[in-house]
Amino acid sequence: MKNENILIIGATGTVGSEVVKQLVESGHKVRVLVRDPAKVKHRGKAVEVIKGDLEKPETLVPAFANTDKAFVLSTGPQLLAMETNAFHAAKKAGVKHIVKLSGRHVNADFMVGTALSQWHAGSEQSLQTIGIPWTILRPQAFASNFLMWLDRKQSGIFLPVGDGKDSFIDPRDIAAVAVKVLTTSGHGGRIYEITSSEFLDFHQTTQKISSAIGRKVSYTDIPEQVMREGLIASGLPVAFAESMLVYFSAVKNGKMFAPTSAVEDILGRPPRSFDEWARDNAGALKGVA
Repeated sequence: MKNENILIIGATGTVGSEVVKQLVESGHKVRVLVRDPAKVKHRGKAVEVIKGDLEKPETLVPAFANTDKAFVLSTGPQLLAMETNAFHAAKKAGVKHIVKLSGRHVNADFMVGTALSQWHAGSEQSLQTIGIPWTILRPQAFASNFLMWLDRKQSGIFLPVGDGKDSFIDPRDIAAVAVKVLTTSGHGGRIYEITSSEFLDFHQTTQKISSAIGRKVSYTDIPEQVMREGLIASGLPVAFAESMLVYFSAVKNGKMFAPTSAVEDILGRPPRSFDEWARDNAGALKGVA
């Protein structure tokens, strides 16, 4: 319903910003909760901006007041506490539906015990028991991760994944599913496993990136320890780094779940291909945008 107030938490990130964009383009009333309003200044009057912090429950009251539906996305070691704060604020305000962005392999045997799994699994449980209609979106690996993985100086991707495959989803498709779920009925109590329709190894993805940017990009399998040192040196929290290493190991050993039809089932069209994502992000992949 276009007269409903939809709150977006995580509005400045890769998926959240696209959710805001698509909701605005389709004429919906959008409000965003951000710690720094300057980061959404470019939205102008298209969105209602409310300053707040998920770690400070008292700041959430204005955001959830008169909110009908909410999209909740956060990251980092405080994810569980922050999202639980959001759920409680939503319950108190009478929000009708919450859509949470989680992760595809949060309950996979190989991820159990990792920090990333514990954060998301705990948040999912908190949402499912809070007493508000909910929907959980579990996307596979983002295609946009390649913007971080690509070493532009060496024109290569260096990861400890061997010849393993994964299904990389365009963040625009994740956002489109979120928008559909937020603006239509029939999604309460559902968990959607969102993937692309392709299952690609990293030799294939680098070939596709090479084609998109007109420059050779190579893939090199590296030792896990080298990756660990690089992640920690980059400033990534150790718990997060270790979770990523478990993911890479699972890819290498063929443990990734197969693609699903969820995107097409919900949107009525196939998910975007990796080729399309690479072409549309060629400037960023080149490092010039």
